[in-house]
Amino acid sequence: GAPETLRWLTEEYVPYLRECYGAGRPLFLMGYSLAGLFALWAAYQSDLFSGIACCSGSLWFAGWEEFVKENKIRCECAVYLSLGGKEEKTDNPVMAMVGDRTREQERLLRKEPRVRNVTLEWNRGGHFADSCRRLAKGVQWLL
Repeated sequence: GAPETLRWLTEEYVPYLRECYGAGRPLFLMGYSLAGLFALWAAYQSDLFSGIACCSGSLWFAGWEEFVKENKIRCECAVYLSLGGKEEKTDNPVMAMVGDRTREQERLLRKEPRVRNVTLEWNRGGHFADSCRRLAKGVQWLL
């Protein structure tokens, strides 16, 4: 449902936000886990966002590694990545890829001409530790 969600955001919700709060404000998109993957994916699909926060993003998702190598970021943006230090320490071989994939994502983003700034912040704990605090740190970094 990612394409439909992005269409709703760009064609319905963002126009509503601009009507309510003014058109000149930068737009940031952020998410945690699968929503973090969506936020990052949206930067490859749309030029609308000024900042992306992908917190504990599901970068282990099948096909993601190939997708980022074949596509370019479309928006002039800053990108905040974060991950818990224990997330890659799992017996599940698919989930264990998240650390390497996140480090690789940071490396690729640093080469993207439209990405103004990128950071990868490591946090204590596993995937479910302090999700609200991690998102807040992303907001703070973007601002």
